[in-house]
Amino acid sequence: MHPDALTHRARRHGWSVETAPGPVLTLRRHCWLLEIAFTGNAPQSARITSPDDHASRPVNLRSINTLLRADPTEIARHAAEAVVGQRPHRTHHHAP
Repeated sequence: MHPDALTHRARRHGWSVETAPGPVLTLRRHCWLLEIAFTGNAPQSARITSPDDHASRPVNLRSINTLLRADPTEIARHAAEAVVGQRPHRTHHHAP
């Protein structure tokens, strides 16, 4: 996704956007920080930092749109599912 298109989409969903050379987009919403680095017009890497964590974690690039569209109360769940190298938490229901 082109950086300008991603910027427009992020703002439409309530994220504030900062741009740095590279380009690198830094998106902020409800104390969440999502940083996306581009090579040309293609996302190269993405990292997310939660309000309770000082370390950022890499996220799957395919999860960017889901994170952008997420309701603020659902960002934590979507971020946990998007973190690279972590398995999503699943609830198992056992039949009686």
